[in-house]
Amino acid sequence: MALELVEALAAELARDDQIAKLDKKLMHLHRSSEMSRRLAAIPGIGPIDATLLLIKVLDAGGIKSARNLAAWLGLTPKNHSTAGKNRLGVITRAGNGMLRTVLVAGATAVIADVRRRESRS
Repeated sequence: MALELVEALAAELARDDQIAKLDKKLMHLHRSSEMSRRLAAIPGIGPIDATLLLIKVLDAGGIKSARNLAAWLGLTPKNHSTAGKNRLGVITRAGNGMLRTVLVAGATAVIADVRRRESRS
Protein backbone atom coordinates (compact mmCIF):
# COMPACT_ATOMS: atom_id res chain seq x y z
CA MET A 1 0.00 0.00 0.00
CA ALA A 2 2.86 2.37 0.80
CA LEU A 3 4.44 1.58 -2.56
CA GLU A 4 1.19 2.47 -4.36
CA LEU A 5 1.04 5.77 -2.46
CA VAL A 6 4.62 6.65 -3.38
CA GLU A 7 4.00 5.75 -7.04
CA ALA A 8 0.87 7.94 -7.07
CA LEU A 9 2.81 10.86 -5.58
CA ALA A 10 5.62 10.36 -8.14
CA ALA A 11 3.09 10.36 -10.99
CA GLU A 12 1.53 13.57 -9.65
CA LEU A 13 4.96 15.20 -9.41
CA ALA A 14 5.76 14.19 -13.00
CA ARG A 15 2.42 15.64 -14.13
CA ASP A 16 3.20 18.89 -12.31
CA ASP A 17 6.55 19.07 -14.14
CA GLN A 18 4.80 18.47 -17.45
CA ILE A 19 2.27 21.23 -16.70
CA ALA A 20 5.09 23.62 -15.81
CA LYS A 21 6.85 22.86 -19.13
CA LEU A 22 3.65 23.40 -21.10
CA ASP A 23 3.02 26.64 -19.23
CA LYS A 24 6.49 27.90 -20.18
CA LYS A 25 5.86 27.03 -23.84
CA LEU A 26 2.50 28.80 -23.76
CA MET A 27 4.01 31.94 -22.23
CA HIS A 28 6.82 31.90 -24.81
CA LEU A 29 4.25 31.64 -27.62
CA HIS A 30 2.20 34.44 -26.03
CA ARG A 31 5.17 36.77 -25.56
CA SER A 32 6.44 36.19 -29.10
CA SER A 33 3.14 37.29 -30.67
CA GLU A 34 2.24 40.97 -30.76
CA MET A 35 -1.43 40.20 -31.44
CA SER A 36 -1.59 37.88 -28.44
CA ARG A 37 -0.14 40.58 -26.19
CA ARG A 38 -2.65 43.11 -27.55
CA LEU A 39 -5.54 40.72 -26.92
CA ALA A 40 -4.31 40.08 -23.36
CA ALA A 41 -4.60 43.81 -22.65
CA ILE A 42 -8.41 43.45 -22.79
CA PRO A 43 -9.92 43.01 -19.30
CA GLY A 44 -10.86 39.37 -18.71
CA ILE A 45 -8.51 38.03 -21.39
CA GLY A 46 -5.24 36.51 -20.26
CA PRO A 47 -2.39 34.74 -22.03
CA ILE A 48 -4.34 31.48 -22.39
CA ASP A 49 -7.42 33.21 -23.82
CA ALA A 50 -5.35 35.34 -26.18
CA THR A 51 -3.32 32.39 -27.46
CA LEU A 52 -6.45 30.26 -27.96
CA LEU A 53 -8.12 33.10 -29.86
CA LEU A 54 -5.08 33.47 -32.11
CA ILE A 55 -4.99 29.76 -32.83
CA LYS A 56 -8.73 29.46 -33.48
CA VAL A 57 -9.38 32.73 -35.35
CA LEU A 58 -6.69 32.70 -38.02
CA ASP A 59 -8.21 35.34 -40.32
CA ALA A 60 -10.10 37.97 -38.34
CA GLY A 61 -10.51 40.07 -41.49
CA GLY A 62 -13.22 37.71 -42.69
CA ILE A 63 -15.41 38.38 -39.65
CA LYS A 64 -17.78 41.29 -40.23
CA SER A 65 -18.76 42.09 -36.62
CA ALA A 66 -18.32 41.08 -33.01
CA ARG A 67 -21.81 39.55 -33.10
CA ASN A 68 -20.74 37.26 -35.97
CA LEU A 69 -17.61 36.24 -34.06
CA ALA A 70 -19.67 35.53 -30.93
CA ALA A 71 -22.11 33.41 -32.95
CA TRP A 72 -19.24 31.53 -34.59
CA LEU A 73 -17.73 30.81 -31.16
CA GLY A 74 -21.10 29.65 -29.81
CA LEU A 75 -21.62 32.50 -27.34
CA THR A 76 -25.01 33.71 -28.62
CA PRO A 77 -28.50 32.25 -28.29
CA LYS A 78 -29.99 30.32 -31.17
CA ASN A 79 -32.50 32.37 -33.13
CA HIS A 80 -36.01 30.92 -33.75
CA SER A 81 -37.68 33.89 -35.41
CA THR A 82 -40.74 33.65 -37.66
CA ALA A 83 -43.44 36.06 -38.83
CA GLY A 84 -41.80 39.07 -37.24
CA LYS A 85 -41.59 37.50 -33.76
CA ASN A 86 -38.08 37.35 -32.40
CA ARG A 87 -37.59 34.28 -30.16
CA LEU A 88 -34.16 33.47 -28.82
CA GLY A 89 -33.36 29.96 -27.66
CA VAL A 90 -30.53 28.47 -25.65
CA ILE A 91 -26.82 29.21 -26.04
CA THR A 92 -25.56 26.99 -28.85
CA ARG A 93 -22.68 24.56 -28.53
CA ALA A 94 -21.03 25.71 -31.75
CA GLY A 95 -17.34 26.50 -31.90
CA ASN A 96 -14.51 25.46 -29.62
CA GLY A 97 -15.67 24.44 -26.14
CA MET A 98 -12.36 25.26 -24.43
CA LEU A 99 -12.21 28.73 -25.96
CA ARG A 100 -15.83 29.39 -25.01
CA THR A 101 -15.11 28.24 -21.45
CA VAL A 102 -12.11 30.53 -20.91
CA LEU A 103 -13.89 33.53 -22.47
CA VAL A 104 -16.95 33.04 -20.25
CA ALA A 105 -14.73 32.61 -17.17
CA GLY A 106 -12.88 35.84 -18.00
CA ALA A 107 -16.11 37.75 -18.59
CA THR A 108 -17.54 36.43 -15.32
CA ALA A 109 -14.42 37.58 -13.46
CA VAL A 110 -14.69 41.08 -14.98
CA ILE A 111 -18.39 41.33 -14.05
CA ALA A 112 -17.67 40.19 -10.48
CA ASP A 113 -14.86 42.76 -10.20
CA VAL A 114 -17.11 45.57 -11.45
CA ARG A 115 -19.82 44.56 -8.94
CA ARG A 116 -17.31 44.52 -6.09
CA ARG A 117 -15.97 47.95 -6.96
CA GLU A 118 -19.41 49.31 -7.87
CA SER A 119 -17.94 51.10 -10.87
CA ARG A 120 -18.42 50.90 -14.61
CA SER A 121 -15.19 50.22 -16.48
